[in-house]
Amino acid sequence: MKRTLLIIGLVAAACGWFAGLHYGSSSRHAAESGRKILFYQSPMHPWVKSEQPGQCTVCGMALVPVYEGGTGFENAVTDIVMLPPGSPNVIGVQTAEVKLQTLTRTLRISGMIGEDESRHGIISAPVEGRIDGLSMNHEGQQVTRRQPLATIFSRTLLKAADAYKAMLPQGEQAAEPAKRTLEQYGLVWEQIKSIPQRQPGDIYFGVLSPLSGVIVKSYVHEGQQVKEGERLFEIADFTRMWFTGMVAEQDLPLVKVGQIAKLSATSLPGETLTARVAFISPNLDGMSRSAMVRVVLENPERRIKNNSFAQGVVEVEAPEVLAVPRSAVLWPGNEARVYVMKAAGSYQQRLVKVGRVGDSHYEVLDGVKAGEQVVISGGMLLDSQAQLDAMARPDGKEMASAPQAGNDAVWMNLLKVAADLSSALAADDLAAANAILSRLPQASDRLIKTTAPSGSPDLKALRKVFLPWSQEIAVQALQRKAQMPELRVFRCAMTGKLWEGAPSSAAWIQLGAEARNPYWGAEMLECGTEVKP
Repeated sequence: MKRTLLIIGLVAAACGWFAGLHYGSSSRHAAESGRKILFYQSPMHPWVKSEQPGQCTVCGMALVPVYEGGTGFENAVTDIVMLPPGSPNVIGVQTAEVKLQTLTRTLRISGMIGEDESRHGIISAPVEGRIDGLSMNHEGQQVTRRQPLATIFSRTLLKAADAYKAMLPQGEQAAEPAKRTLEQYGLVWEQIKSIPQRQPGDIYFGVLSPLSGVIVKSYVHEGQQVKEGERLFEIADFTRMWFTGMVAEQDLPLVKVGQIAKLSATSLPGETLTARVAFISPNLDGMSRSAMVRVVLENPERRIKNNSFAQGVVEVEAPEVLAVPRSAVLWPGNEARVYVMKAAGSYQQRLVKVGRVGDSHYEVLDGVKAGEQVVISGGMLLDSQAQLDAMARPDGKEMASAPQAGNDAVWMNLLKVAADLSSALAADDLAAANAILSRLPQASDRLIKTTAPSGSPDLKALRKVFLPWSQEIAVQALQRKAQMPELRVFRCAMTGKLWEGAPSSAAWIQLGAEARNPYWGAEMLECGTEVKP
């Protein structure tokens, strides 16, 4: 708020400097020759005219007389904010060059780390029989490929083994059909090869694991009778894991297979896992309008736990584009705009069309050219003055006369109500604040651009609406300090912590000399410094 006051004063100084250049010698000559004064006009805001001497209703500077035969300021450029020499340094205006550069964007993806689904196996009973022994009988046990999991008694297997053994004396070719039958029943070559040496009393066959991994589900118990195809175990190989997360539809064009992703898993605090994007789903989720992205992680030591929550970061780069820093772009409504430095102390407002969004820059499609300097710090202060100009300019009219005396009374009433409302919020008195809102003058909506607060059942909600309105009230109060000298303007530099999106600092008006913060109330009641004219 202090800076807002400062820029208004500087703009007024610029106006006087500009008016002096325009009118210096000619006005003195006109006064000496006794020429007739046609009207009084603001050199910075030429639509403000009056038949009587006075002050500009926008910037507060003295109106300049326009004499008979003079041209006035009808052709003044109104999209330029001018500052006197040296003042940009005082208010902290900084600029950056518009140039072609790589646009970097960091995508953050939340998701889960799970098993590699291509390494998940289900072991079923190869034939009907009875499970008479279990080598592995609970979940979480580590197994290797071809390791025995259970023994099964099956008359079907015994009959097939006897048929194979009987055909062996006739040669391998004659025994081949019987061998294929045993393979279909789930026996591996090592088991088939041992059949000729089996003793007559050996009636069991082993159920072997087809892959290495961990038993994640056991469906069978010792002594259980099973049918062919019935599930016995599920095994997963956790030496390779999948991270899957969802990417929003608008960000999908930025993600490519092979890009590096950095992951942080809840189960491995402080560690960063690096891998590459392996798959992007072609299907969008109908509800969330996002698509699944998969990253493959090697996990030979099995340190990454299954079903761990993880955060992924993917850095993507676009080819060189014309870009401006994000701090240069202002969004007062649906249109983006920047301020371009035309000369030392002279800044022009430009509407721009932005494209892709980077971490620190916007792609600019239209509105500025490479090599131009845009304001990256102090733009809000320049825009405050531009908004005041727009508020003061009459729609569709060539000129606006100086305000009638009736407006002064409305302003004084409005400022008094705003000060009382600040006091009630500082006291955390919601009932009093709601009661004070009923005293707002009906004509105030045509004096203040920001929507006025209304009754609310919640202090925080009321403060959210009060803050931007109070900011504009404070600007107007500073311009009317002479009419209400008892009003004081304070600024708090801690409002950025009130809620997400709150400005880093905000102003308010009050009547007392000690800061009474309406944004924080009792929590930080004395947080604030007075803004001096």
